[in-house]
Formats: sequence, C-alpha cells, structure tokens
Amino acid sequence: MNIKKLQQIISYNFKEITLISCALCHPGGAKYNRSLAKSFERLEFLGDRVLGLAISEFLYENFPTDPEGELAIRFSILVSTNFLINIAKKTSIIECLAIPKDFFISPSKNSSSIADMMEAILGAVFLDSNFETAKEIIIKLWGNDIKNVIHKKKDAKTQLQEISQSVTSHLPVYRLINMKGEAHNPVFEMEVRVLDKCATGFGNSKKSAEHNAAENMIQLLNKKI
Repeated sequence: MNIKKLQQIISYNFKEITLISCALCHPGGAKYNRSLAKSFERLEFLGDRVLGLAISEFLYENFPTDPEGELAIRFSILVSTNFLINIAKKTSIIECLAIPKDFFISPSKNSSSIADMMEAILGAVFLDSNFETAKEIIIKLWGNDIKNVIHKKKDAKTQLQEISQSVTSHLPVYRLINMKGEAHNPVFEMEVRVLDKCATGFGNSKKSAEHNAAENMIQLLNKKI
C-alpha cells in the first residue's frame, strides 16, 4: 500500500487517512476482520454511485445532441470493470494497492477486484471531501478517454452484450419461441433475457429475429437507466 504515491497521482491529500487505508486493502487479499471487510464494501458501494453520477453528469453536459440510448452505451463502457482496470494500470494506481499485482491481472474472477478498489478509492475521496472534488478526480483520471472512447455504431446484439456484461457479467440468453409461415418465407419469434427482463423480436431468420429482440431489449433497458 502506497498512500503517498496515490495522493500524488490523484492530486489530493486525505484528511482522514483511515478512509483511504481501508480502500487500498481488498478483503480478498488479506486476513481481514469482518468490520474492516464491511467498511471496504461500504466504500465500494458508495464509490460506485459517485462514479455513476459523475460520468452521467459529464456525458449529459458534454454530449448535448446524443439521445438517451447513445448516452447509456457510452456510460456502460466508461464505468465497466474492464475500463476501471485499464485506468488503474494506465495511471499506475495499481502500484499503490496492498495486493500482489497478479491478483488483478490474472484471468481468474478475482481480476475484477481492481475495479472494486477503484470504486472504494472514489468513495473514500467523496467522504473525505465532496462530490465536486471526487468528480474532478474522476475526470482527470479518465482523461481524453472520457470523450474519445471508441464508440462505433455497433449492431444491436453487440450493444446488448456490452450493456449486459457491464451490469451482470453475463451474456444475454436467446431462445426460439415460435416459427410461423411457409417454409420458403418463415417468420421466427425469438426471446432474449437479461437479468429478470425479457423482450421478443421477429424476423425471416433466427439471426434477424435475435437482432430485433436485442433492439427491443435495449429500448427496454434504456427506460430503466
């Protein structure tokens, strides 16, 4: 754990050192007592919300012509686990953590813990200062990526997969519900499920029906974001 280096990276000096000390020690990497583990999880919970609001506000202010769906996709990329891991490596924050680096960069499920710690750090900053300070640090750390994140127009299934994985880490599940029409001109009805939500789509092939279902699911999810 290197608090001094972290403070230099984020250009912020903590008044309450115990807050950032807790954020820099993941419960999975050491023998934590229950109270310390609980404190870390609470910081992570808070930091996730601070990050979400900061990115949402930034996107709303800086992309005034983007419709809700476009903002939602940008948002899902910028707060995703992989994006947080990349920020930690790019800024060298990963070197400040009290856990061996291979705990984060291995292909195992524990690699997501680096994202947990990034959120815990943001939660600590918020509690030690205020939302505006936390937002300034987020904008600084995200740098040009926050505006220049690759945002090519992708097909609906790809978009839905990215949105789903950013929220649940699971892929959307498709299944055939029905097939009507003549053999030379069939109409397929496909269902897609994400979390506890489902949407259906129609098409002259299973593939086109899946794309239609994905489009309808994205519209449904956007109403909930």
